Parts: sequence; structure tokens; C-alpha cells
Amino acid sequence: NETITIQAIHYPSIMSTMAATSPRPCMYLVITNISKRNNIRSLLQTAAAFGCIEIFVVGQRTFDFGGESEDVPKSLTKHIQEAPMPITRFDKWDECVTHLKERNIALCGVEIHEDAQNIDDFWLPNQSVAFLMGNEGQGIHEKHMASCDAFCKISQYGGGTASLNVNVAASVVLHRYHLKLLEACCATTAE
Repeated sequence: NETITIQAIHYPSIMSTMAATSPRPCMYLVITNISKRNNIRSLLQTAAAFGCIEIFVVGQRTFDFGGESEDVPKSLTKHIQEAPMPITRFDKWDECVTHLKERNIALCGVEIHEDAQNIDDFWLPNQSVAFLMGNEGQGIHEKHMASCDAFCKISQYGGGTASLNVNVAASVVLHRYHLKLLEACCATTAE
């Protein structure tokens, strides 16, 4: 039996540095209409792991996003309370959309859609992006899709399924986009 050790690479707070040094683009996650508590918990962990600087939550009234809540994974309590990744709540979808527009944050729906770009090709230079994941069963609601500035998708090469678990999809999208943000940041810093 072989033991494989995976070591985490820590970039010195690159996402918070990017957020603080305008006009560098940043990455956000929008959580709305997610049915399963476990998926919401997993989305929070994924957002933290891949450098989202803030999470926007619309509705989700039965989930307690407070730092001391049992709904929030214990590993994230400090991360949320000390605001490296604050959670901003909205009662209504339109309030969230207005908030994004006021801050010049593009809303990108992660959806199998005719206008969707593959995540490997998706890039909005000089613009922050908030990724919106679809509901576990129905995908992104039509009203929410109408508010999106862009769409991206994850290309699949097997015929097994049309979609992925919401957190698996978020992990792929946020990881790929995080790498693009790092490339952009390093290219700008090198100039």
C-alpha cells in the first residue's frame, strides 16, 4: 500500500489582494433556489477553497448562514465571521441583481444553454464575475436566467449524464476561473 500525501499550496491571500487593489477582477458565488442543505454547505466550502471573496444569498430562509450556526461547516466559521468571505443576504432576486449591477459585477449562469461558453474559454477581462449555480433538479430558473450577463458550461465527453451535482459543477467552474484570475493577476504584476 502506498500513501499519497497532497499538500495544499497557499497563495498569500491573492484573492483579497485582488479585491483590495482595484480594478482587478474578483470572483463571487450566488446561492439561490438550492434545495439540499448538504449542497449549500458544500458550496460554502467550495467558494472558500477557490477564492470567492463574497457569497450572495437570495432567499434560502431555512438555512442559517450565521457564523456560529450548525448549518455552516465549522471549518468556515472563522472565515465568515472575520470577513475574508462575507455572506450578503437578499430577500428578493431583484435586490441581488441591483447590488451586482451597482458594483459592476457580471452575473454568469452556469447552465447548459445555447449561449454558454465552455468554462475553459470563458473570460471577462477587467470585470468581476458572480457565478450562479442552478437548482439540483430544474437548473437555473427562467427569471434568474433573464438577469444573467453571460453563461458558461462544463463540457462533458461521456454520455452518462446531462448534468453534474451542483457542488461538483461549482468546484470545476470556480477552480478554472480562479486559475484564470491568477494568470491575469500575475501578468499584470509582471508588467
